[in-house]
Amino acid sequence: MNQKEIILDQLKAMGFEPIELGDVGFVFKYEDMNYLYMPDDDDEQFLRIVLPHLFEVTAENRVAVLDAMHETGMMLKYAKVCIMHENAAWAIYEHRLTSTDNLAELLEHIIRVLEAAAHVFYKKINGEDVMGRPEESEDRSDEELEAELQKMLDSIEEDEVAN
Repeated sequence: MNQKEIILDQLKAMGFEPIELGDVGFVFKYEDMNYLYMPDDDDEQFLRIVLPHLFEVTAENRVAVLDAMHETGMMLKYAKVCIMHENAAWAIYEHRLTSTDNLAELLEHIIRVLEAAAHVFYKKINGEDVMGRPEESEDRSDEELEAELQKMLDSIEEDEVAN
């Protein structure tokens, strides 16, 4: 079984229903968002999952999008927001798989981080404040980062319940 099949099997075991999109990859839905697993046939250890088309980029909003992308990148580790195909902001998570990775935990982490990246990006593009990470604590442990991510996700859920 190759790495792509292992990842697809794990996504299915987690309750997702990945659908093949030709050469692009496999789309699966979580919390009304379409995630895209983009396998690299030339490098099976490379894992890329994205949230495509978060926001349309136009000449009029390009500077605001770039600012929101930068601020999102400064607030979150692991994920980045990029302009793809010159007209859409995408959230991207890339990881080099190792034999010590717990794939289920890793995929859950990726999905949660991408969800947080989308939330932060949307808040920033709309000029809203977002709970940020303290500037002075750059060398934090994974446990501290996970706790911070959980707080951010709890805040997202509270916002969704309130709306």
